[in-house]
Amino acid sequence: MLLMREPVKALQLGFLALLIISAAQVAWWIADHVNHSRNVRDRFAAIYDADAQAVTAAYGGRMDRFAELLPYLQIESGLATVRVEAIDALEQEADSRINRFNWEGGFFLLVLIGGMGVLTRTIRRDAELRRRQQNFLAAVSHEFKSPIASMRLSAETLLLRVSDPDSQRLGQRILDDGERLLRMVDNLLETTRLEEGRHTMESEPVALREIVMQCIEAIAERARLSGIAIDAQIPDKLTVAADRAAFETVLRNLLDNALKACVAGEGSTIQVSASRSDGRIAITVRDDGLGFPPKDAAAIFEKFHRLGDELRRTTPGTGLGLYIVKRLVELSGATIEAASAGPGTGATVTVHWPAAETQ
Repeated sequence: MLLMREPVKALQLGFLALLIISAAQVAWWIADHVNHSRNVRDRFAAIYDADAQAVTAAYGGRMDRFAELLPYLQIESGLATVRVEAIDALEQEADSRINRFNWEGGFFLLVLIGGMGVLTRTIRRDAELRRRQQNFLAAVSHEFKSPIASMRLSAETLLLRVSDPDSQRLGQRILDDGERLLRMVDNLLETTRLEEGRHTMESEPVALREIVMQCIEAIAERARLSGIAIDAQIPDKLTVAADRAAFETVLRNLLDNALKACVAGEGSTIQVSASRSDGRIAITVRDDGLGFPPKDAAAIFEKFHRLGDELRRTTPGTGLGLYIVKRLVELSGATIEAASAGPGTGATVTVHWPAAETQ
């Protein structure tokens, strides 16, 4: 979940965990080899000493034979001792191995820390760039809203004051394009709020049929002009536990996406249905439009992904609608899934939303 909401922060935490684990592993590796080298030295020293005691106990006049078989012993007058040279050789070998392990392990650890530092700096710079981009989008979007609202108001006034068909047609086109721009700006602002964690949710019982019909009414004229029929099968008593504004945004974006898919894929029908099961309400939006490859069922909810891009048949919009839907659904404790048999076969999107406790 964290990776989806804040990928940069998730990567930073992941690299920090990797650094800690790697540092601990290198430290253990160094300590293990140092201990092993010391144990080998002590074991050989003990063996040499035991051999010396055995020779002393078993000495029977064959000094030359013992000296030949045990060159690390010094035998004089029936007394065997370990040669100083042999002990020095063990110490030198152990010290050489320990120094090598310390240098190699320290160098590896230094390279690891340096690499993590570079990666962390890069991630921070990327996060700063992303923050600036989001601030820019938010500022530009806010600046767009005022002239768009003024343009829509002027278009509405023009439609009320003129009666000839051409003026009516042009005025309606200005109004429709203004509405489209306003939806795009709202999506940009909503995306910025979601990514900055500024979107607050207040759950309340919401009548499902009422919201669905309002959202259908909002796109009814566009659907009529495109020759697309919208059929809604929503039982009257279904109520969801949701933030009203967030829930309306989810339904509006799903219907808008289905309408765009129908227009791009020459579809003619959008069906909306709902049913209740196991404390959740399944809301399904089905269209017979553009569709998508089954392998892209999860990818369509990614930011800036637009249906038909893989077929070079780009649908209108910024590719933020379904991304916003996915984020709002997750914040509401609901789930969403999409399915399609392939391009040109339409698509089905199903949201499983918690039912209100009053049901």
